Amino acid sequence: MKGQLRKARRAMIFFFFSTGCAYGLLTARMPALREQLQAGEALIGMAMLCLGCGSLAGFAAMHVLQRHWSTRGILRLGSASLLLSLPLCGLAPNGLLFCAACALLGGCFALADVTMNTQGILLEQRLRHNCLSGLHACYSLGGLGGSLLGAIFAALGASPLVTFMTASGAQLVCWRLFAPCLLPDRAERAPTDTNDMSRRRVPLFIYLCGFLAMAAYAVEGSCAEWSALLLHTVKGAPESTAALGFGAFSVAIALSRLLGDGLRQRWGDFVLLLSSTAAAVCGLAIVLLSPWPLLCLAGYALTGAGMAPIMPVLLSRAGSRGDISPQQATTTMATLGYAGLLVIPPGIGWLAQWYGLPTALLLPLLMALLLMASSLLFREQGPTRRTVGQRQDA
Repeated sequence: MKGQLRKARRAMIFFFFSTGCAYGLLTARMPALREQLQAGEALIGMAMLCLGCGSLAGFAAMHVLQRHWSTRGILRLGSASLLLSLPLCGLAPNGLLFCAACALLGGCFALADVTMNTQGILLEQRLRHNCLSGLHACYSLGGLGGSLLGAIFAALGASPLVTFMTASGAQLVCWRLFAPCLLPDRAERAPTDTNDMSRRRVPLFIYLCGFLAMAAYAVEGSCAEWSALLLHTVKGAPESTAALGFGAFSVAIALSRLLGDGLRQRWGDFVLLLSSTAAAVCGLAIVLLSPWPLLCLAGYALTGAGMAPIMPVLLSRAGSRGDISPQQATTTMATLGYAGLLVIPPGIGWLAQWYGLPTALLLPLLMALLLMASSLLFREQGPTRRTVGQRQDA
């Protein structure tokens, strides 16, 4: 049994890393894709919108697929389709087909995202200790790895198609090794049939976690999409420095998630969420108020460190309930969370057009304040060393 769980954990490290790497590769080669398609900002923006809409379609499909397929079956399908779809973005000869490829890629991202988080929750329950934060760190490290790999191929003058085919081919070899190691859906100790649970009404707590996930994704998305522009146009940083804003955020969130499981075990959910969201609020306040670009970079790093534990804790708490299956809980949360990611960061652009970018970026600060206030909902757990394998009710 321990050997099976070790294999499952290694498999989950791969799937989280691989999914993050695919996203990092796509974003890293976006300038080359834009040049290849001779596209303007409008087309790239439309492609990103198609990526988000494809993700929402994938989440909708999950509600149907999970009634007939196991989580590990959907993860195998979603992750393999993701790796096979990535080269299509480099193969597209025009903007229309590129948008279609992005929509397909977004759907595959959604299938992989929901099911790998469900598998992470099942792994936590069977290991009986926290591990979801560390797995999310692997996703962040995968994004950084994909960005670095994309930069290397760009420096070598390779086309996006060559980049994507090389990376996908290597990962498909690893996929063949790790796909058989995924866990079955039914926990050995769970007496309730998963299909019966999937037909139950979604508890209010799951919707609440979904709205909090929406706020968390909104903060992360604003840092990803607006950090460079804020640093360059408002703070006066050169482009080389402005480009480091999201990098500082990403490195901090990855390193913090490596420590998140141990901190959660020691402090409990309430203390961890309260302290981390307070750090995120302070980081965003520094970014908005400081006139010095280097201090703003520190603010983005502090924001990343503060945002790191939020999604792993929310997913773990939602998926460990006894009145809903982990599959349905993660699907509901992901749908709401990604809807916020699709709407709120682009909406900042509309606000910025009317009120200026610094004023528009008060919106993610308000989202971080909302997350800090919501940590009070988890105070009943206290700083206890609870066992993750025991299901809880909120």
